[in-house]
Amino acid sequence: MNRQVLSRAFSRTAPFRVVTPLIRVPALEKRWKCELYLKCDQLQEIGAFKIRGAANFALQLTDEERRKGLVTHSSGNHAQAVAFLAHQLGVKAFVVMPENSNKMKIANAKKWGAEITLCAPTIEARLATANELAQSTGGNVIPPFDHPWIVAGQATCAMEVFSEMNDVDVLIAPLGGGGLLAGSALAAKHYSNQTMVIGAEPEQAQDGYLGFNSGIREEKVMANTVADGLRTTVGITPFEIIKDEVEDVWLAAEERIVPWMYQMWAETKLIMEPSSVVPFAAMDAQQEKLKGKKVVVIITGGNVDLAHLPAFVS
Repeated sequence: MNRQVLSRAFSRTAPFRVVTPLIRVPALEKRWKCELYLKCDQLQEIGAFKIRGAANFALQLTDEERRKGLVTHSSGNHAQAVAFLAHQLGVKAFVVMPENSNKMKIANAKKWGAEITLCAPTIEARLATANELAQSTGGNVIPPFDHPWIVAGQATCAMEVFSEMNDVDVLIAPLGGGGLLAGSALAAKHYSNQTMVIGAEPEQAQDGYLGFNSGIREEKVMANTVADGLRTTVGITPFEIIKDEVEDVWLAAEERIVPWMYQMWAETKLIMEPSSVVPFAAMDAQQEKLKGKKVVVIITGGNVDLAHLPAFVS
């Protein structure tokens, strides 16, 4: 994917995304002896970065295709992105979500007028149900991560970072389906080639880690993590980019994810969902590699079900 493709995605999506702020976290800078910035993409209107890829995809459909409706499958944040876009574009959204999805994310997708269909919590069920909906409604499926248009859209997050800073040493992004990590790696390749891009993944959803280290995409890991946005297997398109362009993938111990979520709330006074804090749990185990570096972490979302918070266990 070349620089021109990313540049067009950046221009195309501008009306639908917020240029989110970079903030520093002094307590963690002292702990890790680095210069640390958070790219706060939970401050997008839908509360997550997913608006970037969804917008880039939807805006490349024809008017006639969009009028037939937008169909997707998602555990949460991409569902909200497609629902929001459909609302903004004045078209229908048909969204398939696993029955164990975060209740707040289901409610947020409904808020924008999406028609929600629940399915079994497997990628096979999600795909089959979304394809059935597309056939019955005539709508177009917007995949959550496994498509070049999605990857290019997600790249706009790191592109914003590099437009503000030209000396980032390390950029870290959570790894689920892989669209954001792949897009970030491409953005670094074309706009900040001295920047190392690193993925962070829960130990209990480590298909990306295994695939990165073997060079062969892993499909058999059964994810069992509180980080609901990272339970998805890395997609085919993102994986091919990640294995070539990403520096490393670090794992986060499952038992450290929830404590880090509450710690980041306390340190920053900003809400971050479990998936967003996986990088911090992973970084704490790799802190020697951060010393003296200028580091940016992408905060992917803040859609937390406040009525059903996970218990903090120290």
